[in-house]
Amino acid sequence: MTQKLNRIVFLFFSILVLVSCKSPKPVLSEEKTKIITLKETVHDTVFKIQKDSSSFKALLECQNGKVVFKNVIQAEPGRTLKSPKVRLDNNKLTIDCELKEQELYARWKSQQIKETEVQTIRTTKFVNHLTSWQKLQIWLGRLLFIVVLFLVIRFVYKIYKPLWFQ
Repeated sequence: MTQKLNRIVFLFFSILVLVSCKSPKPVLSEEKTKIITLKETVHDTVFKIQKDSSSFKALLECQNGKVVFKNVIQAEPGRTLKSPKVRLDNNKLTIDCELKEQELYARWKSQQIKETEVQTIRTTKFVNHLTSWQKLQIWLGRLLFIVVLFLVIRFVYKIYKPLWFQ
């Protein structure tokens, strides 16, 4: 009989120890946010072409009432200009200097991708922690509960002896 009672008490004590209280651990919650920024810039520019000139120098002379070239002293082309075209018709001097229109215009797009990762970690902190004295009181209270329960069961067993317990 006492062996059966001891087994029941031991089983109850084992279950009580396994289901003891435990303080919760801090909860970590992690939140990641990825931000992608796409910046597109349009660039444009005009290339300037420096000025250019060509020159022509000549000596003129009158012969029989008409103007004629006596001697060409200098005919210089420019960087992009050719030597000027010179004509003398009926005492009219015509000089043609031609430069085709030059304009350079450039336009392009550039993209900048900026990737930013924001990571937020939240920790739950517990303010009210049990002291070692409080933990000792809890364990002594549990031990006292087990002893009182054992005494109550033993007292009930002495007064009332059930048939299934024999």
